[in-house]
Parts: sequence; C-alpha cells; structure tokens
Amino acid sequence: MKNGSTSPQSESAFFNQLVASEGEFNPFTDRGWQTLARRFDEMIAPTSPVTLLDIGCGTGNSRQIYARHLGHYVGVDLSEQAIAVARERFPHDEWLVADALALPFADASFDVVAYSSVLHHIAEFPAALRQGWRVLKSGGQAFAFDPNLLHPAMAAFRHPRSPLYRSEGVSPNECPLLPKRLRMAFHDAYFVNVCQRCQSDIPYRAVAPRLLNALLGVYNVADWCWEKVGLGRAFGTFVITCGEKRPAGSERVGE
Repeated sequence: MKNGSTSPQSESAFFNQLVASEGEFNPFTDRGWQTLARRFDEMIAPTSPVTLLDIGCGTGNSRQIYARHLGHYVGVDLSEQAIAVARERFPHDEWLVADALALPFADASFDVVAYSSVLHHIAEFPAALRQGWRVLKSGGQAFAFDPNLLHPAMAAFRHPRSPLYRSEGVSPNECPLLPKRLRMAFHDAYFVNVCQRCQSDIPYRAVAPRLLNALLGVYNVADWCWEKVGLGRAFGTFVITCGEKRPAGSERVGE
C-alpha cells in the first residue's frame, strides 16, 4: 500500500479531513452519476422498490444511483464527517458510521447491497463481500463499481507502483482493481450469476493532483470517446461487478 497502513482508521481520518475542508465528497459530474444509475438499472433491474444498503455512501451523492428503486435506503461509511453531512442532506433516510468488514445488521436484511466505489479502499475487500452476502436476503443482489486497473489513466496515476503515481488526494489504502480479481472475489464470497462490465464516460468534477485539473476537460472528452468506440467495455475507467445470493435451499456446503 502507499504508506504501509491498511487500517480502517486511516481511511476514516482521510475522509473526515477531506469532508471537513471541502464540505462534501462528490467526485463525478451529474452525467457521471447518471451513467452509473443506468448501469444499475440494467444490471440489477429491480422490478419493485428495494431495501438497499449503500456501503461507502460518503456524503450521500451515491444515493442518486439507486434513487429510482428505493423502498428503504441505509447508507454506511467509515467517515463520521461524511455521515453527518449525509444525514443533514437526506434526513428521512438511515445513515450509520460502520465498517464494511463488520456490518451491524442481521443476516438476510437487504434486497440489494451496493458497494459505491469502496472495495478498492479496503485491503481485505473479499471479506467485505462476504459480509454483504451475509446481510443479503435469499435471491438478493450485490452491485459494486471501482476504478479499473486496466484503464491507462488508472494504471498510470492511481497505482502505487507506477512511476507517475502521486499520493496527493489519494486515501491511504486506495488502489484500482483488476476485473478478474473482482470476479474471483465475488465467486469466493458465494455469489452466483456474477456479471461484469467495464465503463467509461463517468466524467470527473475534479481530480488529484490538482495540477491535472487544468487538463480534466480534455480527459473527460477522451474518456467519452473511449466509451463510444467500444474500448470502455474492457478498459473503462471503472469496473462494475454484480452478483446474486443463491436462493435458500441451494447453498453450497459450508456456507
């Protein structure tokens, strides 16, 4: 990892400071959030309002991805500052400070568990997927989106081993993930019907290092083109992964 720290406390402290200084955490433009909402609609395709757990909800911006399908929404995040902002913005929803590795919910509590750009912040993210499997109802679905290590910009500027990597604005445990690694982790967490799609055209509002913001408009246009010519499906900025909890009575031995 970037600074040798893999503790949840280091991530919490980073985002507490970020939200305290910026007032919120909102990395994408409106079109970026809308792109993710379309993918959720297509890949999860709820047919009725769902009880949804949003892990890594931040200041509540990820809620808009799922808003059209919500019966009851619960957002959890490690950052106390982020949860305080989310509670103020959306007082009728449920917000909790909680660790993805130790979810404070009973088994079979949710129809959908969403990992909103959070697995790449968790060194032990396969264990977080197993927690999600536990709190899902039989037949429930998981939805995750994370930076894709196969995207050239993510590999160049976000991976700690890249010579172009800069730590400015990057949380202690943050590292883009390979699609194959995510698929394997979903399968190892007992999810079935695992599907995956990489996705570009998720434009950023701002990036770190701050000097790169001068080129952000060019990057967003290039990433739109990347998607339109078909490269986004394999090498998109983000990798979206979904899976289903096996219905009751068909679990593997030992689940």
